[in-house]
Parts: sequence; C-alpha cells; structure tokens
Amino acid sequence: GAPARAHAGAVRARGAGGLVAGDRGRVARGREKRGATIGRSLRGRSGSRFHLAVDAAGAPFAIRIGPGNENERLHLLPLVDELRACGRRPRELWADRGYDGAELRRQLRRRGIDPMISERRRRRGLPVEPGMPTVLRGNRRRPKVRDPLARKRWPVERTNSWLRNWRRVATRWERRPELWLAVIQVAAAMTIYQMLGASLC
Repeated sequence: GAPARAHAGAVRARGAGGLVAGDRGRVARGREKRGATIGRSLRGRSGSRFHLAVDAAGAPFAIRIGPGNENERLHLLPLVDELRACGRRPRELWADRGYDGAELRRQLRRRGIDPMISERRRRRGLPVEPGMPTVLRGNRRRPKVRDPLARKRWPVERTNSWLRNWRRVATRWERRPELWLAVIQVAAAMTIYQMLGASLC
C-alpha cells in the first residue's frame, strides 16, 4: 500500500548513509549487517566497544574503539602509546583482570610504567569454592573472585558510566567507526569540562 511505498522510498533516499539501528549493526534495508569494527559480544549481540585511559581523577585522555568480541588487552598498549605521544608519562597503570598477562606487564615496564593489574587468581578448570558469588556473562554464570585492587579503579568505571549517559555513545548509530569515535570524543571533552567546572566551585 501507500505506507509501504513511502517507507521504501525513504530507505532508497537514505542509500548508503542510512543510520545503524541500535547496537546490532543493521539498517532497515535488506536486514544486512553494516559498518566496520563490529563483532558479536558475549551477550550474543553484534556491536562495538570503546576502551578508555583516564587519569587518577577519571578524566578521559585516550579512547579507542573495536568490535564487541575483541580482546580488550589488544587496546592497552595502543592507549598507553597514545598518551605518551601527547607528552603524558604515567608512572603507574591500574587495570582489571581482563588485562592480566606477562607480556603486557613486560611491555609496560619497558615504557617505564609500573603495572598495577589484578591477577587472575582462579584459572579455568579449577573448582569453585562454596559460597563464592557469581556473575552472569553471556548465557552462563561465572564465579566472581574478589578483587583487592577494585577500589583504585573506580574513576574509570565512573567515567564509563558518565559517557554511557550519552545516548549516541551507549548505542552506536553511526555506520562509520570514525564518526562514532568523534561522538565519544565530544562526550569526553564535555565530561572534562564538567569536571573542571565542578573543581572550581
């Protein structure tokens, strides 16, 4: 009917510039996956993730994006090198268990950075202690081991939450990854501005 023809005409008019619907990397036309740096995450959805490097107060100074299923350790050294290229020389780096690895620690020390990375105390295949809390990841419940360094990492978790308050950051609508990165960088700049304003009050 007429509504269907109007919808088809609107889709044709958008052409390659159509927006990605939600975080599943799809557009209305043809139900095809679109865009770069998209991968299926643990939750079974196709999407992208952003990775941050913040200072001790939580101000974001380096941002990278990648597919949702890409190992976060691949982004650690590029984030650090981006900071160093801007003239920043961090003495310590705090990160969670996802970044644990002997090679990453060695590379950080070569750059003059002391790695404060939580260790993976429970290896895969080891029995779960009775009463240990669990967390849902994907379709499985996995044991949640207490992390003694978690209190030192709360600034980056808070900044992640602030950035995800922006609708276009929390859900990627841009097909081109550089456009989505630009949106995140604008949100990061606004976050730093608000932090500076709060510190002057």
